[in-house]
Amino acid sequence: MKFIFIILIHSVFFLTSCNSKSNAPENQIPVRVDSTASQNKPILTDLQKKIVEGAIINLNENTEYDLTMGYYVLTFQNGEDKGKKIYPEGDLDPAIGVCTDVIVRSLRYGGIADLQKELHEDILSNRSDYPFARWGNKKPDSNIDHRRVMNLEVWFAKNWNVIKDENFLPGDIVVWDMNQDGASDHIGIVSDSFTGERYKVIHNHPDPGHIANEDKMFRWEISGHYRIGK
Repeated sequence: MKFIFIILIHSVFFLTSCNSKSNAPENQIPVRVDSTASQNKPILTDLQKKIVEGAIINLNENTEYDLTMGYYVLTFQNGEDKGKKIYPEGDLDPAIGVCTDVIVRSLRYGGIADLQKELHEDILSNRSDYPFARWGNKKPDSNIDHRRVMNLEVWFAKNWNVIKDENFLPGDIVVWDMNQDGASDHIGIVSDSFTGERYKVIHNHPDPGHIANEDKMFRWEISGHYRIGK
């Protein structure tokens, strides 16, 4: 018997939250070009390459989008259910996930960082930096804190380079405010796949319902853009 306890809670409380709806029609991607991108392969650092490699590994797993937006005790490690809470390197069933899990898993697969551990330790030391009031939490929770978009946004802003322009490179982290309400609610990784006008993004969203490599860079309003340092 798996010792995974799922509590179905409202997506506004969970707020990982790629389940929000955008105001723009789903089939309409703004005609917009990343003016600094080219069809020539960019020169990437080893760290950027590792992020892309990790994202491709995650992409090949074809993880389904978890429409329940549930709370999970993270009992999985390296794809195996250990039957108890795992920290660090804890995960939910790798067959499912949301947008934040793409980031967590890709950085693990690339050997970059264990965001479960990194965020938990930073929250313990710098709790006021994170929007705890939004979640209604009374204390840090290593099962869920790293699976929330706005928490990841804080961590990346503190630990990676904040990019102010639209010079996207493979391995960059992009955050979107899909509803344009001032609350970031989607996150993905810039792919090394190029459309001829812009890079695609590797993300997990209710549409199409699984992790995918898609031309959706400018589908929603970008609220954050981060790049790992050397």
